[in-house]
Amino acid sequence: MRAAFAARAVLAVLAIAGGGACDRRAPLTSCADDLRGIYAAGDRRWMLLDATDELEAYPLFDDAAPEPGLEVAPRMIGLQRTPSGITGRVLRRYLRGSQPCVAEATARVTACAGDTIELVLADPVPPIAWPAAPKQPCGWGRPSSSRRERWVRQ
Repeated sequence: MRAAFAARAVLAVLAIAGGGACDRRAPLTSCADDLRGIYAAGDRRWMLLDATDELEAYPLFDDAAPEPGLEVAPRMIGLQRTPSGITGRVLRRYLRGSQPCVAEATARVTACAGDTIELVLADPVPPIAWPAAPKQPCGWGRPSSSRRERWVRQ
């Protein structure tokens, strides 16, 4: 009976110790690793989903930039893993009445190491002209300049 109790106690200690080890993900060694998780860029947090070839990032903060007369959706970052790296687009939907325009800007992951990924992003800009007919494109102004962001996995 003592041996059974001792064995259960050892198993419980191993389960607790093993459970604590699973709370922390292994450090990133390359951008080919599974990048999913919650990341912080300063006081802003992002959720990154990784489906091997495609990645998506969504803000976990109020990301709707006010624009007079428009409904503005939060950004979504869509990325693709290719042999030459991880690149994609930052998307934001603008709505004027029932007319949508989806703005795009460039995004690129430049490094992945430890608990950090580095990205170069630009912000989508609001449309300057709305289509007269449903199949016509929106008119866009000058794109914003890109910037480097450092995201740290939480």
